[in-house]
Amino acid sequence: MSQIVEKMRQEIIDRSARFEELTKGTKDEYNIYREHIQYVYKYVVMLSKDKNVDGEVLELAALLHDISMTDMSLDRSRHNEYGAGIAEQLLRESNYPEDKTQLVKRCILNHSKGRQQYRSTEEEQILVDADGLSHFDVVKTLYSLPSKVMGLNEEDSVRFVQDKLTGDYNELSDDLKYLVKEKYDRIMASKCEDDIKAL
Repeated sequence: MSQIVEKMRQEIIDRSARFEELTKGTKDEYNIYREHIQYVYKYVVMLSKDKNVDGEVLELAALLHDISMTDMSLDRSRHNEYGAGIAEQLLRESNYPEDKTQLVKRCILNHSKGRQQYRSTEEEQILVDADGLSHFDVVKTLYSLPSKVMGLNEEDSVRFVQDKLTGDYNELSDDLKYLVKEKYDRIMASKCEDDIKAL
């Protein structure tokens, strides 16, 4: 792990811990590093292996892609835009090369749904794939968003999870869908919270 990657890893760990502490005991309590980002990072490392991509840029994008989620004052529906700006600022303050900073920024900006037409690099698609695959590792945690945070009933919470993971599945590169196909089919067949929690 390079020095800049370690520095940004510590940054997101610290911000995640502060957010968790601020929201302790509330419906919003969450540690985004522990419950999401570490999985995205794992997949980025795996998916970039033996490919002609900038691994360091991808590691930074994985660590910083949801950094704006640690600030409750920011609009979560635009977390990719805010995150891209925060990442750019942090990397510039660290004197990271501008061309690489811009690639990290593009990866973060374009990792969200509905941004397919703006993606032009393999690094961007790898981050999308890593983010999508990571959600299949944390289905139970994902279920808590609609049920606990949003206050949806059981049926709507199951539908929320199914819709979210359908979006992720559809954005995955075709050659990676087999990794989660069985779990995806089981999620689509789920009828209740117990079905989701059994995954």
